[in-house]
Amino acid sequence: MARASTAPPVEPSLALPRAHWKHFAREHWDQGPTVFRGLFPRHFPSPSEIFEALVDVGERYRRGEVMLPVRFYVEHEATADTPPEVFGVVALSRYLPTAEDGSVDGYARRMERQLQGRRFGLVLSNTQSHHWSHWLQMRSFLSGFHDALGVPLGGADSALFLGNYRHTPFGIHKDDLHVFYFVIQGQRRMSFWPLDALTSRPEVAPHADAGLKDRPHGVVLRDAEDARRLMAQASVLEAEAGDFMYWPASYWHRSEPSEGLTIAASLGVNYRAPMFLERAPMQPWPERLHARELPRRGGWALPAPVHAALGRQGRGKGLRSARNTLTEGWVRLLTNGALDGPPPEARGLTPLRAEDWVRASPSRPIVTVPLSDGQVVVAANGNSRTMRASPSVRRRIQALMEALNSGRPQHIAMLEEDFFRRLPPRAFPRAGVRTLLDELAKWRAVWRHPVEHRR
Repeated sequence: MARASTAPPVEPSLALPRAHWKHFAREHWDQGPTVFRGLFPRHFPSPSEIFEALVDVGERYRRGEVMLPVRFYVEHEATADTPPEVFGVVALSRYLPTAEDGSVDGYARRMERQLQGRRFGLVLSNTQSHHWSHWLQMRSFLSGFHDALGVPLGGADSALFLGNYRHTPFGIHKDDLHVFYFVIQGQRRMSFWPLDALTSRPEVAPHADAGLKDRPHGVVLRDAEDARRLMAQASVLEAEAGDFMYWPASYWHRSEPSEGLTIAASLGVNYRAPMFLERAPMQPWPERLHARELPRRGGWALPAPVHAALGRQGRGKGLRSARNTLTEGWVRLLTNGALDGPPPEARGLTPLRAEDWVRASPSRPIVTVPLSDGQVVVAANGNSRTMRASPSVRRRIQALMEALNSGRPQHIAMLEEDFFRRLPPRAFPRAGVRTLLDELAKWRAVWRHPVEHRR
């Protein structure tokens, strides 16, 4: 006979012990730059994973997705009197990795030939949306942070920095984010200045009293002497592959020269209302939630602060539609672990068949949230689908998701049999369950489960 195998797929994890995050919250959070060395014996992002993510970016760009958040920089030659300058390359298709490069080192060699030895830098935002393992790594890393410091709802974005550039291509700057900076290949030296150290500069002073701590800003180096004076005030941290740094939003920073190719990924977080609320009516939206308010095994509903804020939107027909849209935005954000972008969709999947078995991860449950006007949203891993369904069908959808969220392998034919038992023929399309499961597989919320054969 055949039965479903119970071995789950191995997933990379950068989760750190609770004791680490308690110490971090007490000693380091919002205090100053620091470096943590070698805390991950395995699963740290690898150059090969980064290469796969960048090949995905290159392929999508060449297919016409020209609005991807990727930038490419080339250094001008420095002179004795001026620091290096940078400029952005517009024609990106020639400068993004291809599968034929073979690796990040192969890509760097092609860039060295193509740029005739000039240094370069490639910056990609939302790296977690271009590689499944990277999404898992960043989400698992944040899980302990959420337990210790709450869930920052301004989003969390993994930005990739790759190149042999001397300095950060956009110079000395500060972000509106608290930054975790993972060194993946090579070494990285970073210079830091506390907020007040540079607020008297002409380009900074006009903004110093306007909440500068929580706003991005940059410094313009006037000449080589100005650069030397600033460097005399800087503190410097060094990190190697496998280490990560942390610095608060209040610190100015810049990377410094290092040998060879360096790859790093920064994970920035902040406590403010989510970006998708920028066009929503002004009101006190939640900026932080408890970790227990994220979707977890055992059933989930919208957190009370979110539900209360949505309830203040009003009751008219147009307002109900807007509230449904905002609700779906909240559900996508929270099922994504408050990361800015979902993982890349699974490719090359064949449609599920009645004889297939599927399985979901109970640690990342698929959620169903009722909306007004007889609608329900089904969401997982930052993706969602809204359907109109009767109360009876909504209960069956909920039961279907509960079966998947158990973490036990489920047989497609049995799921369909349970769903349609004593359901009127026109209540829900016969192919609807299979279509929904195929969509969940595309979102990486369920996967085909192998079957073990026993005599």
